[in-house]
Amino acid sequence: MKDTALYEAILGLVSPWSVSSVQLDEPSHRITVTVAYAKDTVQCPTCQKTVRKHDSRKRVWRHLDTCQFETYIEAKIPRCDCPKHGVQTLPVPWASSGSRYTELFEAKIIEALQTTSLLAVAKLFRISWGAIAPIMGRAVSRGLSRRQLDNVEHLLVDETALCRGHDYVTVLSNRAGQVIAVSDGKTAESLAACYAVLPMKAKLQTRSVSMDMSRAFINATEAYFGHRAKQIISIDHFHIAKLLTKAVDDVRKQDAESFPSSMKRECHRTRYGWLKRNDRLNKQLRVLICELSKIMVNTGLSWVFNEQASRIKPMINAANTVKAHLPRILNAMRMRVSYGLAEAINAQIQYIKLCARGYRNKSRFKMAILFHFGQLDMAFHHKR
Repeated sequence: MKDTALYEAILGLVSPWSVSSVQLDEPSHRITVTVAYAKDTVQCPTCQKTVRKHDSRKRVWRHLDTCQFETYIEAKIPRCDCPKHGVQTLPVPWASSGSRYTELFEAKIIEALQTTSLLAVAKLFRISWGAIAPIMGRAVSRGLSRRQLDNVEHLLVDETALCRGHDYVTVLSNRAGQVIAVSDGKTAESLAACYAVLPMKAKLQTRSVSMDMSRAFINATEAYFGHRAKQIISIDHFHIAKLLTKAVDDVRKQDAESFPSSMKRECHRTRYGWLKRNDRLNKQLRVLICELSKIMVNTGLSWVFNEQASRIKPMINAANTVKAHLPRILNAMRMRVSYGLAEAINAQIQYIKLCARGYRNKSRFKMAILFHFGQLDMAFHHKR
């Protein structure tokens, strides 16, 4: 088989496209495949009307390497002059519109990004991080255009940090672990933007929305679901345990303020012990906490959580918060829904951020979340 015929088969070219030449430049380790267009007429990309060729513009695309040689596709792409739609560039069969990489090259990038870090992919394919971002963007756009949001019965809402300094994005996902939408910030408007992505049937089909005790998220959910929000907003035991644990720790800090320096150190050393259940303490720590509870009265009372704890301000605040959210807590118990999956997704998001060594801006961060956790069909379906 001739080299021109070989590359025609690889690229899946059919008439009027053909490979006119293949050139090897050994010093630069580069192969240039020149593709020609044989007809004098072209079809308008918009209306498919056959019109005359206006002119041609030279373009170059990076292709998969041939052995150790970088391979590039070079072609003069015709432009048509449609009476209705004006001058337009003809699409090429080997690359997406606006891309400077062939679809086969982009497909390999996408495959590699799903199993390894962005840095490793950049080194492997010898391209920059900036070049990978548009490839990911086009993949996510394809996936979103094909997505059918059928699993909206149980939703989860969480926020995750882009970087230090309280720079957050809001993440809406479902019980299948699929991220549905991501928006800037962690306000009511942020969650409203995520809800806007849902199909209309979600307002009737959604049975629960698990979230933390964020007033902004509650307000956005009430605005979107209306009167049904009272039955579907769910706050599970994780947040209650977290709230009570923080209250105990606040009491410990208050108690420690009145102690001499030596006692403060001892109180600090046992800080994690006060946050554990009694049956999870080792013998030495249990004895130490029992001794300290004789002088750290409020902390000890909070720890055992008896009726006298109601006089301690942090515990009062915790109890009032639980009381305010009691219907939503009962919703979670009634429907047996958990917020744990949202926390797991958040941890995975932070891991990919660590592997990528951070993201330049929120747009790339949101795109990466959808790329890795959106469960999108991002493949090129037509055969090359």
